[in-house]
Amino acid sequence: MRLLHLSNDHYPCVTGGTELFVQQLLQAQLQQHPAAAILWAAHRAPLLAPHHNPAAALAAHQRLLYPVVPGNRHQQVAATAASIPGFTELLAAFRPTALHLHSFSERCGLSHVRAARAAGVRVVVTVHAPGFSCIKGNLIDASGAVCDGRLRPRRCTRCRLHNGGLPRWLAAGVALQSGWPLSAEAGGRLAHLLTARQLTGAFHAAWLELTRLADAIHVLAAWSRDLLLGQGVPAHKIHLIRSAGPAPLPPRRRQPMQDGLLRLVAWGRCHPVKGFHLLVEAIQALPADAPVLLHFYGPGWDDPYGQRLQRAIATDRRFAVLGTLPPEHLLPQLQQYDLAVVPSTWLETGPLTVLEALAAHLPVTGTDRGGIRELLAGVSGCTLLPPTAQAWTRHLQALLGNPAQLRTAPSLSPDRRFSRMAAELAPLYGWRP
Repeated sequence: MRLLHLSNDHYPCVTGGTELFVQQLLQAQLQQHPAAAILWAAHRAPLLAPHHNPAAALAAHQRLLYPVVPGNRHQQVAATAASIPGFTELLAAFRPTALHLHSFSERCGLSHVRAARAAGVRVVVTVHAPGFSCIKGNLIDASGAVCDGRLRPRRCTRCRLHNGGLPRWLAAGVALQSGWPLSAEAGGRLAHLLTARQLTGAFHAAWLELTRLADAIHVLAAWSRDLLLGQGVPAHKIHLIRSAGPAPLPPRRRQPMQDGLLRLVAWGRCHPVKGFHLLVEAIQALPADAPVLLHFYGPGWDDPYGQRLQRAIATDRRFAVLGTLPPEHLLPQLQQYDLAVVPSTWLETGPLTVLEALAAHLPVTGTDRGGIRELLAGVSGCTLLPPTAQAWTRHLQALLGNPAQLRTAPSLSPDRRFSRMAAELAPLYGWRP
């Protein structure tokens, strides 16, 4: 029982959803299998985002490898590195029986899976995000419609180019051809444009190769399972084991709007797919004296999207950006609010934010899509909305008029603990009781 986790980054160097997931899963596995040897590896990132903390101390079970050597454009798109320094050596020294892959990139991708399979290591892949099989990364086209995930080179190329700024008609025309006789490695913007379909094909081929090489593919939501089935991935490889949340706290003491304010909280990475702009637009469409307060927690506010939002709320006292909370402080802080808001515009596979809110017994309003819908549909005290600012404005108006709607305190199912997930994943590694 020797398990090697691999992801793009480590916690606490990066505090994204994937890193928090691996951290909590690994802790549960160490508790359940004290005789097992478990390591978590990641290559050092060549470029650090402002919210990264490379100086954070790593645990004894974490290994930081040398940066990968990037390949050409084709390789980068295909989640393949020119070289993966330290990884093959780690395989030889640690001798894992299973590799658990948590990202799909050149830092954690095909090069590593090929090396693992060559060494006779079993491979398990957890699909954490839509970008595993969508070259644009979010399964949402430029019109905002959700994609069915089918791998169609022409359609996917057109979608990517249209999203990048080309008029739809021009993107459709470019997507008809593959740029022959030009190569995707040719220099110049025109060559890159005309060979876009070549790179789409390379991405699709890489993803399908990963699904062939993997012994088991772990999905966190039913929509993700259905999408893989539609792509032709064999059903026997796909295992739906829903995401887990933290241990729940005792019930909240706060009553809805007990201080005269509707206190809202949103947390997690500040990124366009998280939909924070919908909350800003919705609240700013309310009367200026509406008693609403929204607090944001999490990283990413130094990125262009976050900076744009900060400019929009700079003089509006109804908003505050309060940094990142340590995991042990998050749930107690959530209990100081009336409502958790999760306005993601893409298909979440968890998301962890919903599970954390339920563990804090905090009502949740989220987008009626993907994993959010699967977690919240039919749950008392929780509401699903379309991903529009207008829908959020109407919902907030209704709550201000009748805050008693927020009295029902939801809770996290006992089945959704990381200890349960660790037990359900063990057979995928080939572990036996």
